[in-house]
Amino acid sequence: MYEMCVGPEGPGEALVWHVMAKQATATLCGQQLAERIEASGAEGAGHCPLCMASFAKLMTAARR
Repeated sequence: MYEMCVGPEGPGEALVWHVMAKQATATLCGQQLAERIEASGAEGAGHCPLCMASFAKLMTAARR
């Protein structure tokens, strides 16, 4: 299972939605999110392109 979580795209950058496996310590793009940010603080945030690309690969591989 995966979940969406909010965090900066990079150090000091804008907030984006990352993808993280339920029991993982890092997002699919490899970031360690130090703190949970309330979703209301990122309502208009985009999605992390690296996380989304990794997630798409995982879903494609799962269909095979």
